[in-house]
Amino acid sequence: MIIGITGTNGSGKGTIVEILKKNGFKHYSVRNFLLKEIKKRKLPAIRESMIEVANDLRSKNGSSYIVEQLYSQAKKNQGNSIIESIRTVGEILALKNKEEFYLFSIDAYPKLRYQRIFERGESTDKIKYNKFRAQEKIESSNEDPNKQNISKCMNLADYKLENNKGIEELELKVMKILREIYPEKILAREEYINWDEYFMGVAILSSKRSKDPSTQVGACIVDENNKIVGVGYNGWPIGCPNNSLPWERNGEYDKTKYAYVVHAEANAILNSTSCLKDCKIYVGLFPCNECTKLIIQSGIKEIVYISDKYAHTESVKASKNMLNLVGIKIRKFNARKKGIKIEF
Repeated sequence: MIIGITGTNGSGKGTIVEILKKNGFKHYSVRNFLLKEIKKRKLPAIRESMIEVANDLRSKNGSSYIVEQLYSQAKKNQGNSIIESIRTVGEILALKNKEEFYLFSIDAYPKLRYQRIFERGESTDKIKYNKFRAQEKIESSNEDPNKQNISKCMNLADYKLENNKGIEELELKVMKILREIYPEKILAREEYINWDEYFMGVAILSSKRSKDPSTQVGACIVDENNKIVGVGYNGWPIGCPNNSLPWERNGEYDKTKYAYVVHAEANAILNSTSCLKDCKIYVGLFPCNECTKLIIQSGIKEIVYISDKYAHTESVKASKNMLNLVGIKIRKFNARKKGIKIEF
């Protein structure tokens, strides 16, 4: 099977490639083919050069020349393959005559796509938004089958994908299509929880250890490789028996729980097993100002939370002031399902 991928710039063509590679597909890229040719011709590695070289190759050798070269490589190496960045109608029409060829198209909101290409920082992507949109208009207006017309290519797709929500959502869509194309092959199940749901689930499960009769909060800290490096929940300092201190919420300060409780975020940081630089913390409640100080000092770069019900308090207002100053990312947890059932 050979899957061709077309789509708008920054929509996630490379992400589909990575998903398919995890499922045994080999990767062949029009973009990489052109970059090698650009280097041979000693041209600058910018988007205009890619368009110029691609159009020149197609006009001299036929509209499907580039993908025919990649298709030949794919067939020679056998197995399932991907041909990425197909941009002309001539290429698609040539490939559609081949056996077991399927065309995927992918798109996303323009500003989201621009943000993605800006963040990946490749030399061909260093342009302003207005130029980004102008280039797309040019690439979608050619009637010559030898030249790029992404809109027409996308209209010819067998499967059309939108990528506005994130990698895990896109992977579910791609896997669903693979099951449809390839029903006899056993593929990974679709119903697994995503990383956010997993780590917030760990935080919530940790909260079940809390003895606080009114509020149970858990926290989970995760590093850049999605490894859990710390968990915690709200409770007394180590060594203080469960009922040796007050659980009251009202009264004189030293007669309430607030004088004694260690919050979930603080415990997760103190329980951590490694450096927390650039980690994420998942927590049920938006952090108070005291926990926020610890989060900042520890090097954590992102907070994912469920509830901000104390947003009106001076503590949380102070938290947000500090977080805005230091640039820590704040994100409200967005679950795809209501909950996860755990059975023993």
